[in-house]
Amino acid sequence: MKREGFRCYIRPTANNAGPLTYVCAPCPRGSFGKAGKCVSCFRGGYYQNEVGVSAHYDKEVCKRYPDGTFVKNGSGKSIIECTVCPDGTYKQFHAGFRGCFCLQDYARTDRFGPCSVCLEKGVNCSGKDYKSLQPGFYWNWNFPGGNLTEYDKFVENLNTEDFLFDSHTSYRGEIPRAFKCPRRESCSNDHSTAETKCSKGYKGWLCSKCDRNYYPVMSNCLPCPEKDWLFIEISLSVVTLVVFSVCLYCYYKREKRQSGNARSIIDVIMSRGKIALGFYQVVGEFFSSLHEVNWTNSLTFIGNIISLIELNILRLFIRPQCFHEKLKIDPKIEFIIGLTIPASSLSLACVSYGLMVACHKYKARYGAAPKSFNKEKLRYNLSTVVIIILFATYPPICTIIFQLYPKACEEFCLDISNNTCYTLLRSDYDIECKDLNVYHIFAYIATAGYVVAFPVVLYFLLKKQVQLHSVNTIHRNYLLINEHHEEPLERLITDSDREVLYPAWIDFLCENYKPQYWYWEIVELTRKVTQTVLITLLGWEDKLTVLITIGVSVLFLTLHARCLPMKNKFEQALQVLFSLVAILVNVLVAAMDVPEEYGGAMSVALIVLNVVVIAIIAVEVVFGIFLRLRHLRFHKIILTCWIRFATKFFKESKRRRKE
Repeated sequence: MKREGFRCYIRPTANNAGPLTYVCAPCPRGSFGKAGKCVSCFRGGYYQNEVGVSAHYDKEVCKRYPDGTFVKNGSGKSIIECTVCPDGTYKQFHAGFRGCFCLQDYARTDRFGPCSVCLEKGVNCSGKDYKSLQPGFYWNWNFPGGNLTEYDKFVENLNTEDFLFDSHTSYRGEIPRAFKCPRRESCSNDHSTAETKCSKGYKGWLCSKCDRNYYPVMSNCLPCPEKDWLFIEISLSVVTLVVFSVCLYCYYKREKRQSGNARSIIDVIMSRGKIALGFYQVVGEFFSSLHEVNWTNSLTFIGNIISLIELNILRLFIRPQCFHEKLKIDPKIEFIIGLTIPASSLSLACVSYGLMVACHKYKARYGAAPKSFNKEKLRYNLSTVVIIILFATYPPICTIIFQLYPKACEEFCLDISNNTCYTLLRSDYDIECKDLNVYHIFAYIATAGYVVAFPVVLYFLLKKQVQLHSVNTIHRNYLLINEHHEEPLERLITDSDREVLYPAWIDFLCENYKPQYWYWEIVELTRKVTQTVLITLLGWEDKLTVLITIGVSVLFLTLHARCLPMKNKFEQALQVLFSLVAILVNVLVAAMDVPEEYGGAMSVALIVLNVVVIAIIAVEVVFGIFLRLRHLRFHKIILTCWIRFATKFFKESKRRRKE
């Protein structure tokens, strides 16, 4: 009888005496017999209007309600007890073990409750009745109304599609708001759980930080190399940089002595290098903000080149986080380092000047000082080093300053009701802006003392040197015209042959511009800062950034085309080309919504543009060096060396054979 839908139990006897008596009764309606017990029919679309029904594995023991109907509490006794499935469900199908399945793009928080449409961007509600994250999005459950553990149990309950589901049939808490990840590939989210899944190598808020043993390059996290290779790489890089700088300086001095005022190949390289540097310091900032460009695999090399040209040397070569996890450089440390560079450059130059002058005076007291010592020349050389360092690091340091502005913070409200909100720094989401009040003040001070002051001071220094150069030129011309003057010949020779010293940084800043446009490098600095501050403060997603950045690019392109400030036609065309490329990049990526399926093609197109820019500079420089070496009969020198080597080798071999 236990196997045939009856519930049996032992009837107690007086004093437990006598034989055992079993009492069996058929299972009532709404239930079925199983292993001597009566089990209620399942919650959902099932009922039983008969008594004494037993469980058989070859057929359903409970009958099915009509499609689109169910009972919420189970134990359905008749077909008239059912109710219509709640709103947002498929009523044309059987309810199953729930209050019918949700419609496409609908979700529920109760297995037997209504389903609501998913309006939140980044939330996936397709086919599973619950909300999960789409790839490329992030949410955080750390707010009072959220409970990730309970929601995971509810999701597990919904994924159980038979009568064995547990008691976690509803979730009473809140579901967090979904945020778009800066880089889609960083947030993988495989739908297996409600928790955000960061890709390998990524962690933190919006999966924007690099995990242990990874380092950042253009918003990508790459595996750290072995420490032995890291030391070798840094050592070779430093040695190569020092040797190259020394050779370049020596060659520059030699060229200047031989060619006089003529333009040397070093001038050409520096001039075109400045153009490329100015282009990539802005476009590199653009690509750092534009996280959708995929720099993985073979394209990482291009990202490394852009990081290098953008002067992110500290991140690219040193990679402190690869030595130790705690050596990561956040924006606060970057700010301190960034302000230390100009301050230390000026301080070291002043200290070096004072020490060298003091050393010269000490030697002069004992008659051992060299007669060729020139304080003015020393001052000019030190000022050249300082100005070149400040000029090259100006846009990156401006970015470091701007990224600590209050406007560079972004507010995130975790819950839909906006009760729990955090304001985080856009350049590092691990930093809360409420802890940056002191840095905000110093950022404003640094803006006045460096961002504004450097171009202004540089302008007046340039103006003073240009005026001084003009006065000396007029004076020399006057002496040449009046060479038959009554004054003694010795004075004419002394005045006309007197060496007029000019800082080398004048050539660095003005050599490639026409005399009337000596100030144009200040204009270029203004362009870089204007575009950089918008990208840093507002982010590339802001339409105002897009509008003003394109407008600034068009404005400066118009100025270049109207004024033609450069002496060399090729360099002028190169500057115009780079401005056009910058505008094209802006329009391609920002002014149009690119469908997801074309994202890879767009990334390749942007990278091709950058490769073309690098190739133009490289080919032109190599071609210029080739022409210079050809002019110096370099091939004849090489051929002569080979002939001498071959002759010497032949004679030595012949001598050994005779011996």
